[in-house]
Amino acid sequence: MYPPVSAVFKPFLLPIIFLLFLTSVLQVSFRDAAQVTLKDRAVWFVLCWQLVLLPLIFYFFLKPFLSQQLHLFAVVSMCTASITATTALCRLFNLNSALSLVVGLAGAVLMPLPLYIFLKLMTGAEVSIDLYSYGLRILVFILLPILCAWLIRKVISIEADQELQRIMPSVSLVLLVFFGLSVMDGVGVMLLNDTSRLLSYLLLAFGTSISVQLITVAALYFLGARSATTGALLCAYRNMGIVAAIAGPSLGKDFYIYLGVWQLPMYVLPLVMRRFYERDVSTTRN
Repeated sequence: MYPPVSAVFKPFLLPIIFLLFLTSVLQVSFRDAAQVTLKDRAVWFVLCWQLVLLPLIFYFFLKPFLSQQLHLFAVVSMCTASITATTALCRLFNLNSALSLVVGLAGAVLMPLPLYIFLKLMTGAEVSIDLYSYGLRILVFILLPILCAWLIRKVISIEADQELQRIMPSVSLVLLVFFGLSVMDGVGVMLLNDTSRLLSYLLLAFGTSISVQLITVAALYFLGARSATTGALLCAYRNMGIVAAIAGPSLGKDFYIYLGVWQLPMYVLPLVMRRFYERDVSTTRN
């Protein structure tokens, strides 16, 4: 609606991404994250479902029903890692935040492989992944925030660390709003000039998010309601910014518009579906 607002935030996109990773790491103790990685089988089931099975399901089942462009956007959205703010959402809904952090970081490292396979072999798109640039981004946006979090925890008290864990979800969600504003450039123009196309993007984004959450809870319910619901957030709320950095030019200029629209379900659905998340948690407790 207000393109100048997007223009103001656009230059801050990379610092916001860095801070989102840092706030996510600060929300969970390293001990909890290590225990989840080593002992919780849900990590590997969620990663396999997220980065292998869901892209396959979307590719085969949606191809007869969507245009070539929408089908490509739908499959690509399932080939990337979770947004960093899922850790904050999990803490707010009393879900498994440690599982969220581990799956989010692991998915960020692994996602170039399924993305490359689906774009190169299944859609025929010409994609070139610059491994040096990607490795540098992993260093800056994943390893460096972990190092910063470790240094912070070395110099502050246990009580201060616990207070940071308590307030970081709110900080992360505010940063997510700023991130959304920084990638909304172009959405307002399409709203005025090609409303029907923008509406198709909006329907695809919301339809993808809702359907993924429902089928993920059903598919992973054997892990327990709490882990299955955590997996639903991880699989639905995906980091499309990483896709844009790796393969954006190969997906066409409209992909950047879809990237902006893709943020909207992540602002709306956590409020609308709050009872869905909390119902599954209460079922586990009972």
